[in-house]
Amino acid sequence: MIPFHLTYALSRRQRLRVELPQWLPAMAGTVGFGVGALYLCATAARWFLLLLIIPTVAYSGLFAFLWDVVARRGRPVELVATDTALELRTGGEERVLPLDGIFQVFRAGDAWTVLHLDGTVLTIPADAISVDQIGYFRSFARRAHAARA
Repeated sequence: MIPFHLTYALSRRQRLRVELPQWLPAMAGTVGFGVGALYLCATAARWFLLLLIIPTVAYSGLFAFLWDVVARRGRPVELVATDTALELRTGGEERVLPLDGIFQVFRAGDAWTVLHLDGTVLTIPADAISVDQIGYFRSFARRAHAARA
C-alpha cells in the first residue's frame, strides 16, 4: 500500500471516550478530597478551604484537559502512515509509532480505533479513512496475532 496522509478533527465526544478513562481515578480522588475539605470548612474552620488548592496543583493536567475539551470544539489531528511508521501530530505534540506495534483495529460507533503496544489509542472518524487504509492497519494487527500464536 502506498503511504497515506490523513487530516481530521476529533469531536468532544470522541476525545472524552478516549482520554477521560485515564483521568477517572484522579477525578474520584479530587471529588472525595473536595467534599472532605468542604465538610471541614463547614464544621471546623474556614481555612480548610485552602486545601482545595492541593487537587488543582496535583492534577493540573486534569483541569487543563477539561478546560481544553470545553474551550475547543474539535482537536485537529494529522496522521501520516509510511511503510514502517505511523507519525501522529496533535496539539503541538508529535509521536512516531512503529506499525509493527499495532495489535488491534476495530470500529466503535462512528469511529475506528487503532490500539498500539505502547498504550496509544488512535481514534479515527469513519468518514476520514478509507476501507483500504483500515485494511493496511489491520494487516499489521494480523501479523502481530500470527506472531503471538
